[in-house]
Amino acid sequence: MSRRSAFARILAATLVVSLLSPAITQAIYVAPTTVFMDTQARDAQITVGNSGDKAEEATIEIKFGFPDADSAGTPFIRFVEDPGPEFASAAEWIRPFPQRVRLEPGSEQVVRLLARPPADLPDGEYWTRMIVTGRGATLAVPTTDSLVRAGVNLEIRLITSVTFRKGRVSTGVVLRGLAAELEGDSLALWASMSRTGNGAYYGTADLELVTLDGRRINRWSMPLSVHYPMRRRFAFPTGPLEPGDYRVRFRLRPERPDLPPNRVLPANTVMDSIAVRVN
Repeated sequence: MSRRSAFARILAATLVVSLLSPAITQAIYVAPTTVFMDTQARDAQITVGNSGDKAEEATIEIKFGFPDADSAGTPFIRFVEDPGPEFASAAEWIRPFPQRVRLEPGSEQVVRLLARPPADLPDGEYWTRMIVTGRGATLAVPTTDSLVRAGVNLEIRLITSVTFRKGRVSTGVVLRGLAAELEGDSLALWASMSRTGNGAYYGTADLELVTLDGRRINRWSMPLSVHYPMRRRFAFPTGPLEPGDYRVRFRLRPERPDLPPNRVLPANTVMDSIAVRVN
């Protein structure tokens, strides 16, 4: 392998690690991170700002994406470049203005989203993502290789959820296939979830670990949304547990403290439980 090829691999690895630095990720920010639009309010405003001490160039684009889980049950945003009719995409008719901004240190820019849905759009909920990509900070890469003098231009991507609703929108959630195991001092729970209706399910997942006589050992909660069927893994630390039999209670409720109450669609609350043993 050449020196330049080897160094390119080092640069790529350095870039990934550098994106985790709080000093870098706090330079560009977006607010709010969730936007709702409808036929009565077809435009929305989002603020993009620069809290760093260097100027940033930012581009704004719209892509269809939704929450999903990979084969390991880890959540991520799945992007679909050319969504077909099986996807409720709004990416084709929501546009950001402007699409490119320069942000001086400490400055903000208002980005306007404008929705122009087709006249024959069926009732329902449609989704997309607004992606803000910041390019500005440069990371100097030290090297003893006298042939190479380089730096890495960092790219920061911030993703905002954009939802458009038309007419009658309803939702619900179906829960099945619970599986649980205790892994050391942690609890892992698998759950398959799918939504009903023509809107996404926005809710909160509550997990409880209890003894067979109902005594609570621990409780955890986390927000989630279900757009398309997925099998999700939840993992939480339990601490040391006495050997014996326990139950894991799992509940999905249509409440989200991070969203305005009037934006969370009414839905059913579902519950299930499963036994787990500590040897």
